[in-house]
Amino acid sequence: MQNEQKILLEHLAKEDDMAYTILYEQFYVPMVLFAGKYIRDEEAAKDVVQEFFISMLGQKKRFENMIALKVYLYNSVKNRCFNYLRHERVREEYEAMVIREFDDVDLFWDRVMEEDVYVRVMHVVEELPQQYRNVMMLSLEGYKISEVAERMGIALDTAKEYKKEGKKRLGARLQALGMGMFVYVFL
Repeated sequence: MQNEQKILLEHLAKEDDMAYTILYEQFYVPMVLFAGKYIRDEEAAKDVVQEFFISMLGQKKRFENMIALKVYLYNSVKNRCFNYLRHERVREEYEAMVIREFDDVDLFWDRVMEEDVYVRVMHVVEELPQQYRNVMMLSLEGYKISEVAERMGIALDTAKEYKKEGKKRLGARLQALGMGMFVYVFL
């Protein structure tokens, strides 16, 4: 028995595929049971252990003895279980948030309307002449008019004029579309 263990450790150090097969056959079931104590979902525990064994392939690892190997195997699976549980908790929190938001029908429709209005306003902004469009886009991105002038390499007064004229044209176009009130919301 001890001779077999020594041979297994030697073959693992050489990255011998047969050693990985033997390791898998000996430890898969006990490690799934071990993982199941953390995860409490047999299929997920099997997946965690399976992924661990796959990750071991091609790793050059030397172990002094079987105890060191077992410590490595079980600690690795335990850490993967914790990672799995962390990931599941984040996923569940996100799903709960999405469900809460979509359960609130008013919030859902507000978001839909907001997106629709934004897309329409952006479409109209795209129709503006180049300089007006550039000033309006930078303003929508949150830049102050002085920053807009600097980024575009134009005088501050010119940037102000472009913004003023751009808002005027944007307002007229949105008014024609029945959306005139929104120009002041976005700018």
